[in-house]
Amino acid sequence: DDAINAAVALLEGNEPTASGSYNNGAIDVPAIQSPVVTVDKNNVVAALIDSGYYNAADFTGLDASAAPVDAGEVAGKVGIVLPTKDEPRWVQDEARFQEALVAAGYEVEILFSQGDSAKELANVEDLITKGVEVIIITPHDGTAAAAAAEAAQAAGVQVISYDRLIRDTDAVSYYVTFDSIAVGAQQAQYLVDNASGTGNPLYLYAGAASDNN
Repeated sequence: DDAINAAVALLEGNEPTASGSYNNGAIDVPAIQSPVVTVDKNNVVAALIDSGYYNAADFTGLDASAAPVDAGEVAGKVGIVLPTKDEPRWVQDEARFQEALVAAGYEVEILFSQGDSAKELANVEDLITKGVEVIIITPHDGTAAAAAAEAAQAAGVQVISYDRLIRDTDAVSYYVTFDSIAVGAQQAQYLVDNASGTGNPLYLYAGAASDNN
């Protein structure tokens, strides 16, 4: 929801409240860091469903009823570019962005780049021609996405880099992220607290070099 709140603030002419900054190789980008939450059986509903990250309808045995929201008059338009539709996480984000922004009175269009930086740029250019005022981008490649951010900036559109940092450009207004170091610390602590026996190797897997997380 931090990316949604940041987009709404910009559309309303306000400055989102940043909690820090990240240097992207060109500037210090104001950052909005989401809190790190450890999810277990005792808080899974509050953390994943009540928060809006998942829909109750995605689960069995839960009350999925919800009253429809009257979005009313459209107050502005937000464009969102997500990296792929092949991973459940981004499909879930698509649903949450759509639901929350429409409920807040904004028009929203969401496009997927399918792991292709050229398509990502084309998506941003398409959204610009459709009159969006703010674009939220989760870049496939943080460095390659600079071209998309600069195209938006040239058109007077503010850019929010979401989850992954767009690098080597001054065209990013805000970066919505999480404290990845805190996440790693919590994951490691869980292993320390729950690992049993001896001789069980632990493997560290890293993501793509193009992802600053």
